[in-house]
Amino acid sequence: MERRPTSRNVSLSWLDPSPNSISPHLIQNTYARLKLQYADALQKNWAEDLEFPTQVFEHISLAACLIELWRKTYNAVPATEQPSLSRPNPTAPIPFPSFVDLACGNGILVYILLKEGYQGVGYDACRRKSWTTFPAEVQACLKERIFLPGPFADVLGSQGRDDMELELGVEIHTGGFPGGTFMISDHADELTVWTPLMAALACPRDPLPFFVVPCCSKSLAGGEFRYPPGKRRGSGEDGMVDDNGGKESGGKQTQPESGDLKALRAIKLEEKTEAGFWMSMAGSLAAKTMGVAEEIGFEVERAWFRTPGAVNMALIGGCRSGTRENEKELGREGVLEKIREIVETECAKDGGAERAAKLWIERTRCLRLGQGTVHHAKIP
Repeated sequence: MERRPTSRNVSLSWLDPSPNSISPHLIQNTYARLKLQYADALQKNWAEDLEFPTQVFEHISLAACLIELWRKTYNAVPATEQPSLSRPNPTAPIPFPSFVDLACGNGILVYILLKEGYQGVGYDACRRKSWTTFPAEVQACLKERIFLPGPFADVLGSQGRDDMELELGVEIHTGGFPGGTFMISDHADELTVWTPLMAALACPRDPLPFFVVPCCSKSLAGGEFRYPPGKRRGSGEDGMVDDNGGKESGGKQTQPESGDLKALRAIKLEEKTEAGFWMSMAGSLAAKTMGVAEEIGFEVERAWFRTPGAVNMALIGGCRSGTRENEKELGREGVLEKIREIVETECAKDGGAERAAKLWIERTRCLRLGQGTVHHAKIP
């Protein structure tokens, strides 16, 4: 997906203020430091053919937001900001559990976070050219993996997973991350709605925190699917306003008549407002992801996420004290049962969980065998 920069500013403006909310000025300051430290070399060594070197700035902005979020949440000060005298062992990890980038792509975000002292790993379905431009210790943390969500893995059984690994020539990961791992889901497409589900499945008693930036809208089976417009926070009942008049849209959005460029431009401009965002594809995906997360016990913070390439919304789950109510309200088995219900309901449109799992494998096969691009694997 092409994301051209429109500015050199970055901000994260909370819609749900909390004690963990971060001042945009802190993010901007960190962005300026990271840009000065990393941007020139990253652009000079750019190796991707289907992406633009200017995407470096977007990844730097993401890193700035995460660093300030982790500074506030974990008191994890970046290693590059700590005086050498205060760290007897400069190579020792800073106090941070670890992160996992579910769809790391060119690996720039992982590279910056590692260089800043945060431990973590990045996964992607296909190895990227950019990975070879990083130091060996960074390359060791960039791994080619195929994600097979736990419920699909259960349906297929161990033999099905083994056959899939053998055919595709890449290891399968079912999302079994260690407790406390911070999940990053930036433009992860088919993994977007799965992210809170995977976070809860990894540790039902204490679900993993996550940071989601939605992009291409996909169903749980991995196919292109536009969710009906969601609800935005407002002055209606329970603080919610239905932007769709309470009616199901069937995943469709009102479009201007063919050739009406003025009306199309107006729609695009409106999508950059809060009300318009919820009517957009990314807004509908964000609303769906937030709804799924809240259904299994997460309290999700929302933030306008303005980067050099886009205006979007970040969903942040499990970072505030008292936000994970799973154990208190649902219990471990209750969480797992709720996840099973969600998966069955969402996969019904694809013929059920078993059929959805097979579709997931087929789309993965198309992607791995070169019948699709990074974002669009086509079913033969």
